[in-house]
Amino acid sequence: MGKKSRLKKERRALRSAGYSQDLLKKLVTIDGYNEPIYRFFPEQWQAESLCKGNVWISTLETCRQYEDPLQGDPEEATHTYNSGYIHGDSDNPAFVKIAARSGIRIEGCPDSTISDCTRIQQLPDAYVLCTTRDFCPENLSNTFGCYCVKISNPAEFFKRASVALNKHRKIREGGMGLVKYTDRSYTGLQSPPGPIGFVKPRDQYEAQKEFRLLWIPENLEAIKPFLLECPEVSELCSQIV
Repeated sequence: MGKKSRLKKERRALRSAGYSQDLLKKLVTIDGYNEPIYRFFPEQWQAESLCKGNVWISTLETCRQYEDPLQGDPEEATHTYNSGYIHGDSDNPAFVKIAARSGIRIEGCPDSTISDCTRIQQLPDAYVLCTTRDFCPENLSNTFGCYCVKISNPAEFFKRASVALNKHRKIREGGMGLVKYTDRSYTGLQSPPGPIGFVKPRDQYEAQKEFRLLWIPENLEAIKPFLLECPEVSELCSQIV
């Protein structure tokens, strides 16, 4: 089979599975990780439900409001930037970059100073599914439950769940990947800590080794956690405890 024929066959297969090219372009794999991931539950019926293709989708705002400090994170998907001190003008690339990060528009501004400007960036809300890359009941069972489902192929799970979710509410963009554990604040010309929504503080959360699936809908009005019916993912899920 020639290359063009093979590509046409692959496109037809994607279309028949509900994967439009427009939707696939909106989905991003943050780091290329595609080893098995694990989802813990407090009740056995919840694990069994996921294995049948019923996916409980939460939201960032719900995660911000959990009272349990190991589950809740009031600064979920929030980055804080501080300019520090810099003196320059619109011909200075470093000055222009810091100004842009601070939310300041620079045009024809000679001999200017930016000092201690703080800007907070936050995703207002988004759909999220939190899992872990490691099967470690000793670290997670007390917080998340002792029943566990293994998802064998996160990338395929993400695509299939995205198709189903897009039918429920149109997706603007989606991403999946490992959570990075580091400070969510950065200064001056430092690089941002990571993709927003995929960064959490080290001391409190690092042991969870979270792998996250995140979807930002086109319309954020009144999104709430809900049960997504997606039987297409059932073959990728198996209960292991």
